[in-house]
Amino acid sequence: MTPPRAYLGERRFPRFDVALPVVGRVPQFPDQDLRGTVRNIGRGGLMAEFPVELVPGSQVNLTLHTRNGFLQETGRVVWAATTGGTIRHGMAFLEPKDRDYGGDFSPGQHAEEGSGLERG
Repeated sequence: MTPPRAYLGERRFPRFDVALPVVGRVPQFPDQDLRGTVRNIGRGGLMAEFPVELVPGSQVNLTLHTRNGFLQETGRVVWAATTGGTIRHGMAFLEPKDRDYGGDFSPGQHAEEGSGLERG
């Protein structure tokens, strides 16, 4: 599925590039923790890569691993797109975050930095 045009360039809040490990939980896969990577994040939402395609409109419980520990978030899948074998998902937070949201994220933070969520 291709992201709708409205989501490609029109954002209410800026996004910042990151590489944060994330675990997602969705009703679509009730007994499975989906391990992936958040590629960008902002006050209004994020873009994450997961190994399976999530249904647009579904709610996702997310556990992000930041440099300051685990952060629980909830998002709604807005779009999903497959690019070169990677399935990307645009997600909107249920409510926009505070202005200083993002202090726990360092640009380019990688899973290899001892997150405990690395792929083996």
